[in-house]
Amino acid sequence: MGSKASIITNEQLSEYAELTYLTKSEIIFILQKFLLLDDGRNFSLTKRFPEQEVVNLFPQLKHNPFRDRLLHVFSSENDDRFSFEDMLDLFSVLSEKCPLAVKASWAFQIYDFDDDNLITKEDILELCDRITQHDRLEQEEKMNIADLLLKEIDLQNNGNIGEFEFVHAMSKMPEFRQTFSCRV
Repeated sequence: MGSKASIITNEQLSEYAELTYLTKSEIIFILQKFLLLDDGRNFSLTKRFPEQEVVNLFPQLKHNPFRDRLLHVFSSENDDRFSFEDMLDLFSVLSEKCPLAVKASWAFQIYDFDDDNLITKEDILELCDRITQHDRLEQEEKMNIADLLLKEIDLQNNGNIGEFEFVHAMSKMPEFRQTFSCRV
């Protein structure tokens, strides 16, 4: 890898490729982006960078209506800072090669806006607002969508969706894999 040899070894690159759903070239691409944040002399694979600096590197995040949730869920230290390894985790889950059940489990965390380990009617209303950019659906329409989703997905009929129910529902939606993906 030439000048990058001191930053990441071929062995580390192979390990990252084995532990993620990313190719070696995708991993190197993400690493090269992170090197732009640092002069390279003080860089480490676990060095944490401020959220806005990382977001500016990746247009896939910058323009994503779920950016704050993606970053919240994938910040390993919950400190609004991100390491190279945090971004590998994020882009691995968003990879088209990531298994559907793994994607759905992470999506559940992202769509659980209040972090209570349940997707409630309020979470679904927030989801509708983000998908429609807050200005396309009337409140009654959003309530109807929330009621319909709860009726279809809430297998226990307890007024909310647990992770198992969510993963089960996503497994029945073939388009979910593509819609919860992005390319590096």
